[in-house]
Amino acid sequence: MVNMFSTLVMLSVSCWASLIHPVSLCNILDDIVAARAPGDIIIGGLFPVHDKVEHLDSRTQPGRLYCSGFDYSTFLHAQAMIYSIEQINNSTLLPGVKLGYEIYDSCSDVITAIQATTRFISKFNSSDTRIEVHCNYTNYIPNVKAVVGDIFSEISIAVARLLNLYLIPQISYGSSAETLSDKTTFASFLRTVPNDNHQTLAMVKLLESFNWNWIGIIASDDAYGQAGLKSLISHAQRLNICVDFQELIPIYDNEEHDVKINATAEKIMKSTANVMIAFVRSSDIFKLFTILIQQNVTKTWIASDAWSNARHVASINHIEKIGTILGFTFESGTIPNFKDYITKLEMHPQGANKLMKDYIGFLNKSDTNKPNRNDSNSQQNKPQTFDQTIQPTTYGVYLAINAIVGALQRIFNCTQKNCSLNFNFPPWKLLNELKNVNFKTEDGKFEFDSSGDSSNGYDIITWTMVEGSIQFVKVGNYSVMNRMISIDNNFRNKAKHVFSNCSRTCRAGEVKTALSENPCCFDCSLCSAGFYSEKNNSNKCKKCPEDQWSENGSSMCQNKTIEFLLWRDAISVVLIIIVILGIFIICALIILFTKYRSTPAMKTAGGWMCYIMLLSLGIGFVSVLFFIGEPLDWTCTIRQPLFGISFTLCVSCVLVKSYRIILAFSFNPNIHKRLKNIYKPVPIIIVTTGIQVVICSIWLSLSAPKSIQNRDRPKVILLLCHEGSYTAFTVMLGYIAFLACVCFILAFKGRKAPEMFNEAKFITFSMLVYLIVWISFGVVYVNIEVSSKYFPVTESIAILASVYSILCCHFFPACYVICFKRESNVESNYLIHAREHFKQKGKFVCPVINSNTENNTVGQPSSMIEVRADLEFEQQANQRANHTDQIKNDQSQTLESNCLRKRHKSW
Repeated sequence: MVNMFSTLVMLSVSCWASLIHPVSLCNILDDIVAARAPGDIIIGGLFPVHDKVEHLDSRTQPGRLYCSGFDYSTFLHAQAMIYSIEQINNSTLLPGVKLGYEIYDSCSDVITAIQATTRFISKFNSSDTRIEVHCNYTNYIPNVKAVVGDIFSEISIAVARLLNLYLIPQISYGSSAETLSDKTTFASFLRTVPNDNHQTLAMVKLLESFNWNWIGIIASDDAYGQAGLKSLISHAQRLNICVDFQELIPIYDNEEHDVKINATAEKIMKSTANVMIAFVRSSDIFKLFTILIQQNVTKTWIASDAWSNARHVASINHIEKIGTILGFTFESGTIPNFKDYITKLEMHPQGANKLMKDYIGFLNKSDTNKPNRNDSNSQQNKPQTFDQTIQPTTYGVYLAINAIVGALQRIFNCTQKNCSLNFNFPPWKLLNELKNVNFKTEDGKFEFDSSGDSSNGYDIITWTMVEGSIQFVKVGNYSVMNRMISIDNNFRNKAKHVFSNCSRTCRAGEVKTALSENPCCFDCSLCSAGFYSEKNNSNKCKKCPEDQWSENGSSMCQNKTIEFLLWRDAISVVLIIIVILGIFIICALIILFTKYRSTPAMKTAGGWMCYIMLLSLGIGFVSVLFFIGEPLDWTCTIRQPLFGISFTLCVSCVLVKSYRIILAFSFNPNIHKRLKNIYKPVPIIIVTTGIQVVICSIWLSLSAPKSIQNRDRPKVILLLCHEGSYTAFTVMLGYIAFLACVCFILAFKGRKAPEMFNEAKFITFSMLVYLIVWISFGVVYVNIEVSSKYFPVTESIAILASVYSILCCHFFPACYVICFKRESNVESNYLIHAREHFKQKGKFVCPVINSNTENNTVGQPSSMIEVRADLEFEQQANQRANHTDQIKNDQSQTLESNCLRKRHKSW
């Protein structure tokens, strides 16, 4: 709003001024004109041929300005403009059109540049060089159609604000401040170089390529330096490059300026950064280097385009002591025959314009102060040649003139023979054509982008001492289009020794640990096990994937070893041998029991139930094999229920045998009768086993076991079976344990049966072994971590111990009798042992003989009666019959034998 108000006020004042004073004189002394040539179209030029304006700080009134410090390089810029215009006039590019020029020396200062600009905007063909004030400048025709210059952004900004009012095209050959790309403020400004945003990005990429992240920045306290500083810091932060210090140096040569230069030099000497970036004018870096060389300060310097090829800086005595200097210069090209033109000018300098007079004076002064040629380190006033001082900005002047010519060709509709000559056109028409101009040069194609900038890139040069003088050697380039930097490998190898970091580089396998808020200052610590960092200066360690591992300080992860209980492992081989042996024993027992199935020993061992028990034990042996090898979902699912159901079937048969012993040797008629009613072997076996089947079915339907990968160990992926529901697993084992406890109790109660009929001891022992084994397994299973491939072995051993305990305790005694005590394996022997047992107990039990006795199922005991074989029995016998003692004994023996035979049949 303030700018809009100011503009309205200015326009109002201008309108009133035009009414009151229609003509305003602009009296400018001719001696400030550097060079002039008449023509149909006048092109203005602004070049800082001198370094400064004298005594600006002591001015008390407006007046003549005096400049000093002739600069040969910018003199060449002006000569490039003159040469280019003369070449155009001598060509057929603009037939019938003669170009003229008016070149002014800006003396590196805004005041003199503004003074010259007022001459540019004075009315064309006005004898009194007046500036007419109008409310509308659409048809205003100033003295010049376009202006070339200045090289300094600070000056170009001030000039552009004036020229923008009239939309007079201004083409700079070196002003690179980013703000000049803003077309809302600088609509008529164009340039033949890229803006500084590209240069600062290129500098940061250069730092990144050399791994320098700790720098100092020095900048001029003007639009160029401030914009460069801001842009540089912005790009640096994105790439984690830190600034140790930043200093702004005033552009005016006064006491404050010198104090700041000294303070900056002091800061550089104290800085731990070894790389300095300087966005300053060449005159400022000249003073700074002079101080630092005296203090023997050596750094690596990165120069902006403002001084990267400044010959007077390169001529400082002992400049090589300042350290390595890398500079960014605009990509250059070839000006046809310009070298010959300058060579002749150096040999025979002549001319009436002020430029040539100052140049001749410069040459004379150089000859007078020429140093001794033997002093190779003294170069300050050494005569310079074209080869030493040619700059890309000189080529930029050539491009600017050719762009103006291309735009004029469009306005005049020029052909090779003629142009429609109409010189009376306002500058804004030329500006519109300039925006769209494009032409080819010997080095490629040139055009302006939408911001009026050039898309040419940068050359990277280094200052190299060759035979006592500094030469600018190209070592790389930067492409603006693809934002890529390229550095010569030889120079890269030389620059590797330069270290400019707040902290050492954290190697791969290490991580940065911040020491302060500054991200460039840190310690390095090793990545912990299971983590890694693959790049230098990593901010954090990455976690290895689940199937990989790493040790402390690793830069990469390694694949974990997959482990499971292999078939070829020693423990697996042992288990397989034990299983095969068990199955072989079961097969042998089945053959043996089949052969001697009618013997008392076989009937005492369980009869038909032996086959069920042996089959279930065989399945138990087979279930162990599912604990070996790679765990698969189906093997994990089948192994636990297979063992649980088969072993439950076996324990159910043991339960029936234990119950049978209690029933066979029960002497209380009431208890015997109740037990007999409950005793149903087949239903008992089916029901008890069926309950386990139901438990396993629910388990498998709700949460079946499956194979998993255990990653708790750092280097190993352990393949295991997860039981799905540990509650169901516990219930399955608990149910077997419950049946085993019942068997143990029943067997313990029947432990006093006759020795040849007494399986209770073996049942008690086998169930005790089972309970001890599985209680121990439960303790181990709960407390041990599943972190070994041998974990399944614990359950395999428990299964084998349980199966072998029943196999040994229930079948080996019968085998022993069948194989080694055949004389005892007869019915009479078992009857004698039973008779002796009952006599010792004072009781006798015999079957009640009835018509259904012979039809009883094998293995089912007949109904029992209890008679007492004592004196009461003999007295009752004597009272019923009055027989002889021999008849009584015979009857008693016959009755006893028949009863025992019937009872033995039930066992």
